[in-house]
Amino acid sequence: MTGLNTPEAVAELRHELRTPLNLIIGYCEMLLEDAIADDRRTALQQTLTAGRDILERINAAVPSSRGEISDDDFEALRTSLREPHGRIIAATSALLTDCGEIDSEFERDVRRVRSSAERLLTVELSMGRGANHMAITVGHPTFDSGHARVATRPAHILVVDDQEDNRTVLERRLTRQGHTVECVSGGHAALSQLQNGRFDLVLLDVLMPDLDGLAVLERIKANPNTRDIPVIMISALDDVASVVRCIERGAEDHLPKPFDPVILRARIGACLEKKRLRDVELEYLREVGRVIDAATAVEAGTYVGGGLAEVARRGDELGRLARVFDTMADHVRAREMRLKDQVEALRREIAGATLSSRPVSQSEAPSLPTGSLLADRYEIHEEIGSGGMGMVYRALDRELNEQVAIKTLRAEMLREPGLLDRFKSEIRLARHISNKHVVRTHDIGERDGVYYLTMEYVEGITVRSLLDTRGRLAVAPTLAIASQLAQSLVAAHEQGVIHRDIKPQNLLLDANGVLKVMDFGVARLRGVSTGVTEVGQLVGTPQYMAPEQLLGEDFDERVDLFAMGVVLFECLTGRLPFEGTNVMSIIARLMRDEAPSPSSLNPDVSEEVSALVLRLLSKEPTGRPATASDVVRQLSDVS
Repeated sequence: MTGLNTPEAVAELRHELRTPLNLIIGYCEMLLEDAIADDRRTALQQTLTAGRDILERINAAVPSSRGEISDDDFEALRTSLREPHGRIIAATSALLTDCGEIDSEFERDVRRVRSSAERLLTVELSMGRGANHMAITVGHPTFDSGHARVATRPAHILVVDDQEDNRTVLERRLTRQGHTVECVSGGHAALSQLQNGRFDLVLLDVLMPDLDGLAVLERIKANPNTRDIPVIMISALDDVASVVRCIERGAEDHLPKPFDPVILRARIGACLEKKRLRDVELEYLREVGRVIDAATAVEAGTYVGGGLAEVARRGDELGRLARVFDTMADHVRAREMRLKDQVEALRREIAGATLSSRPVSQSEAPSLPTGSLLADRYEIHEEIGSGGMGMVYRALDRELNEQVAIKTLRAEMLREPGLLDRFKSEIRLARHISNKHVVRTHDIGERDGVYYLTMEYVEGITVRSLLDTRGRLAVAPTLAIASQLAQSLVAAHEQGVIHRDIKPQNLLLDANGVLKVMDFGVARLRGVSTGVTEVGQLVGTPQYMAPEQLLGEDFDERVDLFAMGVVLFECLTGRLPFEGTNVMSIIARLMRDEAPSPSSLNPDVSEEVSALVLRLLSKEPTGRPATASDVVRQLSDVS
């Protein structure tokens, strides 16, 4: 027989010597908990003391740090173990003699202790690699400092060990602690069991014949279905390198054999608490995901009310968020339905409007005849409108093969200083804005002295034509106009653009009730003078202008909100808030008088809607809503 001269070989010897002690000490501790007769307790205590004495001698002779052991050293160790080994044989012989026929289970346990003790001195230096391994899986018990207490929440435990005695002692120990235990005899069986059942903790020995414990650990941690199960490695290999290998591969803890049952219980308890907290975290993340999915559904218009009821039952902040979200979703859905009804009412108003062809006077004869070609690109189809600055035509863009609107500047207007610059500013400012409620402006050009602007062509009717044809509008279609107009102003004001000429003539409605704001000819950037307006010249339409704009004072985006108030007042009542026989008398009343309440002129208008319109018509800018976004929010809550 030769000695061992590698750390690996010494570690294997240490493993083989310590493994039987795991059974000797483990069974004795359990039998002592049950033993009643004093003579049995004495013999069991003698066996346990001898087993612990042997463990100390093995640890001293073969420490985990030792890299070699000679034949003489090994023989000296065997000699030192004979005396405590003899005590175990004597005590177990007395116990077996005392067993009666009714104590068959006690006898089996004592014989297991005796068998392990006999195996202890059969270890030789010529042995092959040992095969004493174990793995366990558990649940969520509650532990305290007492001994073998039944857990209030029993755990489900799987024990994996290729030696039956090791499985049995652990199963009985853990069952006493209140757990439900399953046992398998190898690594492959453990992986199969983990896939088919739900476990909370794995106790895994390192050395097993069919599949190494470290390999089993790696597969557990690599599988998304099992990687959150904590694993405790239990092995007679207790050297630092073995422990490090286990921890590096994801084990939560490492226990050397033979183990102290109190320490085993405490470490299992700690791992189970980590598992419980991880389960709580994963459940929390799953429910956060449900809230995110609900938000996505709201955005897509597919959210069903009460979809977060289960999350809302939580007593924490996430539950509170779910309850608030569900309430908000209900409000959003109600607002959407209300807006849908309002737009549908507006569509009916548009459909009912009689669009008669406007007779063309001699002075308004089109300067671009039907069929003519502008700039070798735009084929004029018809005149569709006129304004103070020029004519508007529907034309075909031959280059892109699509319909466009072309706005031309009257030739006589070019004689007015700065007007051409204002015309050019329209496209520069309009290009700042990208919103479905603003007519898109494409390009500006000049051909044969004709200045023109190309824009998105929208087939529809202006709010002016709608009012002239239908008279005052019902509340629902008016609110549909208001909501869309407010959104267009949000888009313009966010770019710093003030329209300055909001009026029914500049609000276009298509057949689906979609509103688009047009004509940015007098718009300007916030805080920037256009350099166009002469002293004393009014820019805009007086009937719709805010007092500060009429007086030529500094103003901001709130002049557009005042004009919006005039438009809504006219839609709800069929008249202007400030009336007169001429422009000057209208301006005088606008500066002097307070607007009447729309509800006093139309009983269908609610006080809530009436109050919002009057706030928009406040003579002082500070009395109006601060921004168009504020108007959007207020409109969403009125009916």
